[in-house]
Amino acid sequence: MGIVLSDLSENIIVGVVYKNVYNWYITDKEIWFLDYKKRIKIFEDKGFEIKEEYLDESRQNLLILDSHNINIFLERISEHKISTNELRRLLIAGRATEDDSWLYEFRPSLYVNFDNRKLFSLYSEPASYEDYVPLNWVGSYFDFLELVPIKCRYWINEDSVNLLER
Repeated sequence: MGIVLSDLSENIIVGVVYKNVYNWYITDKEIWFLDYKKRIKIFEDKGFEIKEEYLDESRQNLLILDSHNINIFLERISEHKISTNELRRLLIAGRATEDDSWLYEFRPSLYVNFDNRKLFSLYSEPASYEDYVPLNWVGSYFDFLELVPIKCRYWINEDSVNLLER
């Protein structure tokens, strides 16, 4: 399994809805700018050259992710898919650490719904994923946790306790 949670400066937890199926992924944070053409243009406007071959392999020839090509992308990142139960297990183990870093490491960063063309972000750093959505998409910084189906809320244990609270 290619899942790495230990370096959350580079990896994030993302919930994806596609064909009414909800899945979790832990991946490099750079691959979730849905419209890379916008991102590349901003860098070029600042005098930087960004070539497509510099992008992560999962995004090669997929500069704009949408419902038309998401199946290709999801296949490319399939090794980063993680079950709700496994995420819950990792969260419970992470809570045992002496500091509160687990609070931030295990909070989901993005909710991407390819069926309804919506991206909601809870990502706490300046990378504004919501600014890089394709045409006819909604992108917003929004607390999406209530949108996650109850059975997929890895932060809720069998006693209905929110594990993301101290």
